[in-house]
Amino acid sequence: MMDASRVRNFNQIGQAAFGTTGRVIIYILYFVNVMGIVGDYIILAGQSFHQIANGRGLSESGWKLVCAAVMWLGCISLKQMSEAAILSFVGIVTSMGAILIGVVQAFMHPYRDNGMTPVAYHPAVHETARGSGVALALATISFAFCAVSVMPSVESSMRRPDKWNSVLGLSMAIIGTTYIFVATVGYWAFGDQALAPFLDNLPANGATKAAKILISLHVIFASPVIATSFALELEVALNITRERLSRVREFAARLVLRTLFFVAMAGIALGIPFFGDVMALVGALSMSLLLCVVPVACYIKLRGWRNIGWPLLLVCALVVCLGVYICIMGSKGAIEDMRKDIRARNAV
Repeated sequence: MMDASRVRNFNQIGQAAFGTTGRVIIYILYFVNVMGIVGDYIILAGQSFHQIANGRGLSESGWKLVCAAVMWLGCISLKQMSEAAILSFVGIVTSMGAILIGVVQAFMHPYRDNGMTPVAYHPAVHETARGSGVALALATISFAFCAVSVMPSVESSMRRPDKWNSVLGLSMAIIGTTYIFVATVGYWAFGDQALAPFLDNLPANGATKAAKILISLHVIFASPVIATSFALELEVALNITRERLSRVREFAARLVLRTLFFVAMAGIALGIPFFGDVMALVGALSMSLLLCVVPVACYIKLRGWRNIGWPLLLVCALVVCLGVYICIMGSKGAIEDMRKDIRARNAV
């Protein structure tokens, strides 16, 4: 029997810790986060399919709209998070396939001009660190852990929530190890020539096309899971539930709300078609706070700082400072890069 008094999502955690103010703040951060993530996924999938088609048939914008429509269909078909298990499984398989192909390709074709950049072949430059890029890098890393925002919802939908700590630890270990491995290989192979997304660094051969198809399928299957998690919480807040509405009215309200949601995300993808810039900006503006600041603030408030040892309080303070640094400096760097890309696009 599940404890009905137990909080089930980020918004309820914010409510328990800081009342309505905490709930509203987390809603806003969560909304920005999901909008940016799914919008960025639409950009990635649309650009990938456009490149695979070599510009034939649909335009890049057309491919983005097709991908957004498929994601929308997945989102409106889900009524609860437990139904998303198959989508998550397919997403894992496709992403691992794309990673395997990408890493092998990077080892086979390092330091190569990929045919998409105006520069000729030249060895990549490697630096130990560049101070001006640290905040932007951390913002992008924050984006990589975007699933944190849906974890409370996933935990509450599990048949055996008591296994959550083991599931969380294993998943974070796999994700962290995978990202570190891919980042290391990518920087070794391409250095200062590295592009985002990663697969754009590779030669335009059959293997790269297969990897782009796989990663596109991954984000297409992952997007409904992320969007549905937020939509379910918003629908509960707006009383759009089967208990309060008839089946037809509940479906109609859910359809309208989620359709408007995807229209907004498709608008982001069409208006700001820069995958790396959007990824960094979302990571800086929302994920840095949801990952570093919000959990720590809620934990201290609910536990009581007098009941927390000084070593742990020091760690909490450092984590919060890191999140604030990423939010401010990462946002600044991401906005500057986005302005440069917009000017470059308008100049063409």
